[in-house]
Amino acid sequence: MTIVYGSNGAGKSGYARILKKICRARFPGQIMPDAFSDATPPPAAASVHYQRGGATQPPVTWMDALSDGPHPVLSAVSVFDRESAAVHLRDENEVAYRPFGLDIPDELASACTAVKDALNREKKALEAARSPLFTKPSWDAGSRVGSVMTALKADVDLTQLRALAVLTETEQQRHAQLTADLARDPIVAAAEHRLNADVVRQFVAIIERAAENHSDAALADYVQSAAEARELRAAATAAAAAAFAGVPLEGVGNAAWRALWDAAQKFALGAGPAGRGFVASEPGAPCVLCQQDLSAQAAARVASFAAFVADDIETAAVKAEQTFDAARQAFAKAEIRTAVVKDGRQRLLLGNPVLAADVLRFLAAVRLRARQCKQAAHSGAPLTLTALPASPVQGLRDHERQLRDNAREIGDAAKGEARAKLAAEQRDLTDRLALDSLLPIAEAEVARLSALKRLASCLAETSTTAITHLGNSIADTVITPHLEDRFQEEIVQLAAERIRVKVVRSSGKYGTPHYQIRFFKNADAPVTNVLSEGEQTCVALAAFLTELATASTHSTLVFDDPITSLDHKWRKKVAERLVKEAAVRQIIVFTHDLVFLNDLRTLSDQASSPVSTVSLDRGVGGAGVVSEGLPERQECPRPGRFIRKGRANRAASLRRSR
Repeated sequence: MTIVYGSNGAGKSGYARILKKICRARFPGQIMPDAFSDATPPPAAASVHYQRGGATQPPVTWMDALSDGPHPVLSAVSVFDRESAAVHLRDENEVAYRPFGLDIPDELASACTAVKDALNREKKALEAARSPLFTKPSWDAGSRVGSVMTALKADVDLTQLRALAVLTETEQQRHAQLTADLARDPIVAAAEHRLNADVVRQFVAIIERAAENHSDAALADYVQSAAEARELRAAATAAAAAAFAGVPLEGVGNAAWRALWDAAQKFALGAGPAGRGFVASEPGAPCVLCQQDLSAQAAARVASFAAFVADDIETAAVKAEQTFDAARQAFAKAEIRTAVVKDGRQRLLLGNPVLAADVLRFLAAVRLRARQCKQAAHSGAPLTLTALPASPVQGLRDHERQLRDNAREIGDAAKGEARAKLAAEQRDLTDRLALDSLLPIAEAEVARLSALKRLASCLAETSTTAITHLGNSIADTVITPHLEDRFQEEIVQLAAERIRVKVVRSSGKYGTPHYQIRFFKNADAPVTNVLSEGEQTCVALAAFLTELATASTHSTLVFDDPITSLDHKWRKKVAERLVKEAAVRQIIVFTHDLVFLNDLRTLSDQASSPVSTVSLDRGVGGAGVVSEGLPERQECPRPGRFIRKGRANRAASLRRSR
């Protein structure tokens, strides 16, 4: 056993971090540069000397920047710290044990996964190689060429398509003649005229509604409504100021006060004295707000409030404001939105530019009048309106009628099956002429689909479900019983049966078993929510040692402060367990706790187990300065005790000082 002692900040964590990166650790973490140095830090590096099977090996030169994981050999060294303790308690863990032959399901699953990944990459490349022409086809779906191109499959025979690619001279001349005859499609033209006529009808409705809502009379009514509401509110405000000049509080008579009064009146109607349907205003009557009897002065004030509310001028002001609010909402709904007429304006501009200009001029005048009206209503200034130009409604109606007449005329000329047959023949010949470029695309697509079909068949053979079932079955019969028994041995040694937990297999993936810590009596209760921090440390340490006990090697174990949150009784148990483990493998312990250090040394001496002590301290160059043994005189947490440096004094390292 090697005990590395150092006080806080002496540099223990620096060495531990390197070991976690180069060896096996659940959370390797990061190695940070010197935060107090302004110089650019060099990359973290270390030289590791070790023996393997008793033979000295060449040193390992390690650089953090070039490392992509633990060292192939040094990964046999396992590191335990607070982060790994959390993993053993919260997460599912793979055990290290692999009986002979059980690695076969893992390797087979890995091989299947590798093949599957390679096949999926090839599949993805083939899927991306599909010609965009199939997304937006240039052929007619009803033609003979289109029917084949639309339904291409892996096993389709392209002989028919190759035959269609050969056109006789007569067929080529026939195509040219049909193309010229059908250059003007009457059906499309008729539909276009009908669509334009519908747009013109929409403009008629828009302009008629705009003319009605923005006439001189309608806008004058709107401004008048705003003026009445403003004037009546000013009169009501003046009346309130005169009526409540002597009240103690400001704001009586405004909207907030009126809401308070209405609430009091509503309460009086539902909960006041029998026979009274209003707020009491007689001396001696209870106030509905403060629940105290009204004095004569208070009763008079309440009576004046009631008179003010009942006054016609306040009622008229409220009604006028409601009327104007309704008018304002209606005015907002009548506003003409530019987006509504944008598409129709373009169609109208193409069909009749003069009429389109008249429509735009009229709508612009309507919007201008709306702004003028709103400004006058807001400011109280006299209403001055721009005159509306002549309404284009009649011109629009004439234009709509002309468009519908044109549509009927063109549509009559397109009726009959003969024209439809000619159009279908022309499209069929057009697609056949395009086969010079389409045929290579079709052949490539069939080859692509054939490859995808073969890949799908291969991918079905890469499933690892059966392998996982086999691995789990072997784990249940071989690994799990041994792991459960060993964990109970470890937890008893560390916690002396004070913690009743067990290790259970929770899942398996690719034939690899996973395990978790659970309570005996309540398997659903989270261990971390029940156990204390010290108890959690003991359970995690038991799980760590159990996992390593099932491994096939006895490589070094590194413990970085393994007694966090443990009292002296628990520390003694941990020390006993580590000394016992030191009999079969090298143990390295980083600690700042002198009591724990003393327990390790004393128990090692009792077991005749070799132990060495190394001290870390801060020097001129920084933390992590190494020296053999302990510092010359190191105080011990227990009163009257100290530790002296030197291997010779190990047996008497603790003695009472008088």
